[in-house]
Amino acid sequence: MLAAFVNGLSLILISFYIWYEAFDRLLHPVNVNAGWMIWVAAAGVLMNGGIALILMRGHRDINLRSALIHEIGDTLSTAAVIVGGIAISLTHQAWIDPALSIGIGVMILWSSSGIIRESLNILLEGTPRGMNLDRIAECISNIPGVNSVHDLHVWSIGSDTHSFSCHVGIDDMRASESEAILRTIRQELETRFHIHHTTIQFEHVVCEVAHGCVIPVSDTGHTHAH
Repeated sequence: MLAAFVNGLSLILISFYIWYEAFDRLLHPVNVNAGWMIWVAAAGVLMNGGIALILMRGHRDINLRSALIHEIGDTLSTAAVIVGGIAISLTHQAWIDPALSIGIGVMILWSSSGIIRESLNILLEGTPRGMNLDRIAECISNIPGVNSVHDLHVWSIGSDTHSFSCHVGIDDMRASESEAILRTIRQELETRFHIHHTTIQFEHVVCEVAHGCVIPVSDTGHTHAH
């Protein structure tokens, strides 16, 4: 995840550098060799396009996806440079080169922003996109034997790997009976929400603290610390 974040951040820095160079060329135009520009860009399209095709096989992993976006951006950028080179050779307008650079910088910034948001959300253990804690709580509550569920937390440890923890209130029962409830909860989480890593704490008493289960109280009124 850190690699994807650093890659996205580097792309943003590159886009700002491209803009700096583009505006400098707008203020101080330079002659551009359109022929060399086209041939170099064509070689770049072939190379970056080939790499992008290889990376598409692992596009579900965020690190590979960030590299894929990088390569797709490079491929489109070099393709735009070919078009720009042709336009420069036909019109001899020097402003086309920096204008292309500004457009490429915008495209790089746009493509990298999504990777940075997703990688930051994973690094900060935020709730994955598309996960609804209320729906998860309702699903667990509807399982026979479950009296209550709270302290739910879902976070990602990879692009498609999610972890889950919660506290589940059940009646006082034998371990074999509670194990059956635990298996059902895990099955539901895997089937309906694709959550395969779970930490579920059973509670047989009512908690004084609604969202933390710090001081549970038994039926006899005595307190017990977890």
